[in-house]
Amino acid sequence: MVEKRIRKRFNIYLYYWTIPVFALFLLVNYFSRNIRIDGLDAGLMISVVTFLFGFVVSVTFSMLMARVSVLREAISQEAGRLVSLYSLSEKLGDKFHEKIRERIDQYTIVTLRDYKYYESGREAYYGIYEDTDYMEIKTPNQEVAAGSFLYILGEISPFREKLEYVMKTNVEWSVKFANYLLGGLLIVLLFINRGDIFTNALFIVLSTAVIFIFLIMEDYDDLRISDYSVNISNSEQLFDLIGKERYYPQSILGRVKLEKGKIYRIGIFDKSIGKEKVFRLPYNPSFNFRINHLLRKS
Repeated sequence: MVEKRIRKRFNIYLYYWTIPVFALFLLVNYFSRNIRIDGLDAGLMISVVTFLFGFVVSVTFSMLMARVSVLREAISQEAGRLVSLYSLSEKLGDKFHEKIRERIDQYTIVTLRDYKYYESGREAYYGIYEDTDYMEIKTPNQEVAAGSFLYILGEISPFREKLEYVMKTNVEWSVKFANYLLGGLLIVLLFINRGDIFTNALFIVLSTAVIFIFLIMEDYDDLRISDYSVNISNSEQLFDLIGKERYYPQSILGRVKLEKGKIYRIGIFDKSIGKEKVFRLPYNPSFNFRINHLLRKS
């Protein structure tokens, strides 16, 4: 039997809509080539609006990049401390070590699945404090390890609070409104300014670029780009460290690289019960078929 090649799922971002938008502007330009507004200095207005639009866009992207930078730093710091907790727990008894292993697994699953609702990981995080009752402290070395464990556990809290706050923070509606207003006005002015091949081409290209800016801005604001990939990478490392099969929500399968023959835990939301079910699936030629089958059943 010939083995079929497993295709990686195509991941859709909003800015991919730039291509059909480009085609739309081509059609608009073609079918409205005779529309003109005389007596309007469109060139001057284009210059002014372009300057203002560029300024507002630069401010918006500065805000978005600052947010991404904070998220990356906080996620990396949190992951590093979880690794330290796991390593220290090995010195504090097998039962405690197993408890921490399960807590880190639970916490990593929840924060990967509900990335934009980071507060969902609180239960697993505070559960680690409850598990300290199982610490085995019989030697001076274990006393030192226990002190270090509790200190690092306390250090995670500020990073968690920062992540919870930043995840909920979006670009102010007034800033977005200014972007859309100026961008829309620029497209209208470019449309009015058409008249020859150059200005027609300028209308199509620049209008498409404005729409592209809008869409990629929304992708960054909705955490679809960049920082989520950092969280996925850190989660994979944590699963590997604690010896657990990697978990992925079905919605992010298009962003990850799966290895043939490995078993993965795939989370699929079941509408009938209102929560996610986790399935252990080997990555083989029937993987996509089984995922689609489970999706139809849910």
